[in-house]
Amino acid sequence: MFAMTITASLGYAQDAANLVQSASLLRQSGHVSQSITQLQSALLLAKGDSQRMHAAGELGAALIQARQFDRAQRALTQALSLAQGEQRAHYELGLGNLASVQKDTAAALGHYQRAEQFASSDGALRGRARLNQVRLLPVPLRLARLQAIEADLESLAPQTPAQRTIDPGRREAASSMYLNLGHQAQGLGSAGNPLALRSLERARALAANLPNDRLNLEVLDALAQQHENQAQNAEALALSQQALARLRADPHNASADLQIALEWRAARLHAAGGRGAQSLAAYERAAGQVEQIRQDIPIEYDDGQSSFRTTFEPIYLGLVDGLLKLADQAPTLQKDILLRRARDALELIKQTELQDYLGDRCVVDAVKGGSATVILPRTAVLYPVIFADRIEMLVETDQGMARFTTRVPSASVQAAASALSNELRSPQGNYLRTAQQLYDWLIRPLEGFLGAASIETLVVVPDSTTRTVPLGALHDGARFAVEKYAITTATGLSMTNTNAPARRSLTALVAGASNFGSVVDKYSTTRLKSLLAGPPVQTAAVAPNRLMRSMNARNLQVEGVVAARSEGANRVDSLRSALALPGVGREVQALEKILPGTRLLDAAFTIDAFTQAAKSDRYSVVHLASHGVFGGSAESSYILAFDDVLTLDGLQNILKGEQFQGAPIEVLSLSACETAAGNDRAPLGISGAAMKARAKSVLGTLWPVDDDAAVSVMTRFYAGIAQQGESKARALQQSQVQVLRNPQTAHPFFWAPFSLIGNWL
Repeated sequence: MFAMTITASLGYAQDAANLVQSASLLRQSGHVSQSITQLQSALLLAKGDSQRMHAAGELGAALIQARQFDRAQRALTQALSLAQGEQRAHYELGLGNLASVQKDTAAALGHYQRAEQFASSDGALRGRARLNQVRLLPVPLRLARLQAIEADLESLAPQTPAQRTIDPGRREAASSMYLNLGHQAQGLGSAGNPLALRSLERARALAANLPNDRLNLEVLDALAQQHENQAQNAEALALSQQALARLRADPHNASADLQIALEWRAARLHAAGGRGAQSLAAYERAAGQVEQIRQDIPIEYDDGQSSFRTTFEPIYLGLVDGLLKLADQAPTLQKDILLRRARDALELIKQTELQDYLGDRCVVDAVKGGSATVILPRTAVLYPVIFADRIEMLVETDQGMARFTTRVPSASVQAAASALSNELRSPQGNYLRTAQQLYDWLIRPLEGFLGAASIETLVVVPDSTTRTVPLGALHDGARFAVEKYAITTATGLSMTNTNAPARRSLTALVAGASNFGSVVDKYSTTRLKSLLAGPPVQTAAVAPNRLMRSMNARNLQVEGVVAARSEGANRVDSLRSALALPGVGREVQALEKILPGTRLLDAAFTIDAFTQAAKSDRYSVVHLASHGVFGGSAESSYILAFDDVLTLDGLQNILKGEQFQGAPIEVLSLSACETAAGNDRAPLGISGAAMKARAKSVLGTLWPVDDDAAVSVMTRFYAGIAQQGESKARALQQSQVQVLRNPQTAHPFFWAPFSLIGNWL
């Protein structure tokens, strides 16, 4: 809406100069995608080097905001090649910003220094170049350098009673630099507070009555933040409200991104002052603005911070907190509405978190809301939400919403979840006390409710703190939770295809590697260290006749294997031996008796063969039995084929054929994959694999698994859904119970890592 208003006000003339001006306003207001579209048109319409230079330079700035760095490099390089004299300083600054975002400090410094040289007679440009260089300095050196720049800025805009007679262009440039200076001083903590406040007040005075209302709003926002940082809440709220009043007074103002920051601060300050209703209203407005420009908010900001961690999650969590507190006093009917609204806000958190993990909004947006969730009788969906002082648990059944609260500090929950996750990764781990503690916090408060509703299947949408803990391994003092409920997880119901399976026989593409070929030759020594690094499975506690599916289990010693690689002919054999998965052959053979379809084992499991097999038929099951690791991002997640590495993007490209569009994969299984220890984001890689493959559900493992247990779980699981007509949740429960009731494999180390994510029917 705002973008259309700007464009209309400028007539959207098909003239390059007007398009660049319009696009610049769009970019500054947060509408980056529309800005890029207009700038591409401007570049095509440009007549002469000057117009092409301006269009390419502005396009480069917009592409940096959109995190399209290669395209930004080309656009800014083109602009620089067309620039003359001091104009070159603008595009050296842009290239410096690009290098800075990409963490190339040396290149960024070089660009900024050249910008300072080119801007020899332009004090504003020279000041920007110097300020940007300060950002690259070690933190202890920054304050002194900023104070020196502050002294120099006085010559650009003398602080006199007649300062408003200074040329408006110089005033605007000086105000922008004082704002930059104030922002940097804010980042230095208490030591930078005097300089920050002084600089921001100076920026405010210089910006007064300038036509650039965006600059005025940015200064008010920064000043409000400075007062909030110093616990001067009344002043911070007054400044925020002043800026918001200016925004609302101008229907053509397109500063949606600033409105988010201002409303969010107002929400925090109202909450701190005990004004719950005003806080909730402000959180709702902030969340509404976030949704308006979601596509234009980068996955990662210029300073490297995740937009999910720093913007989306705290705003949505604040909204959830406000809704739950309002529900405390609401009548029954209104309470249910408020709980559903809180649930919807939690779903937005889950969507954004997976977008953050994958580094891609489009993949998630393509599947969210894809099917209406119908919760069947005897099924409950649980959302545990970890706040600083408590755990809130929202539960939805076919009868409606319910809420339960456990008063416990988040630090205690985090410590217990981390401890249990580590304890379960060893077959000798002393897990019981922690498993009972987490049961008391997360499940025991629900027992009466679940019992009254005859709940058999529990679908958990986990919070980050609880994501690494399989809830089936929690213990009530007599039984494991998995013995009472069929427990599955969902990254978010809004991203889950909850349609029931089609009534047809299952066909499977099963690919496995018990031995590895040319993929071994493709690993450098550095990559091998990364591959095998991390906390090893404590295999000394595993019976000698039991094999583990782990790249760092058994006798894998990282340095020893790396050393073997340098010894000539034996290096490849050493690594192949270390990576071998003897049980995979048995697993593939066992599944052949249950699931008709295509089999690719060892040398037959190449990337090309897997690609051709996927294109040749319509499969309801894709089963990959090979090493795989899911790390803290999509880039650090992969699966090994016989000849090469299969990335999540590669998996997506292979399984996006037309044959899977109308009939999506029912189950994607990753039977020898593992998530990185100690990383609560790593399990998102399993979810991401399912989303990339457009699979309704994925069956993966949270840690390296026992070879025999894996074969047992997988064969019983598939037999349950293919031959006995069980739901996926029920089939996994029965396969896990079968393993835990074997005295040799009763420890949850053997059966608990198997996790079904997504469709549970």
